[in-house]
Amino acid sequence: MGKFSSKEIEIQYNLIKMLLAEPEKYRDAINAIKKDIVYMPIELKKKLEEENIFL
Repeated sequence: MGKFSSKEIEIQYNLIKMLLAEPEKYRDAINAIKKDIVYMPIELKKKLEEENIFL
């Protein structure tokens, strides 16, 4: 897996936060993210954990 830039991490992080703000509306997308969390960049996982966001 290649390295991710800070900008890419920030974009993914903001997208996840947006989806979690309206979980009923984005249930399918959230479930897809949960399935793919294994492939998520470590930097993004750490950032989500720092904000106490757990999928």
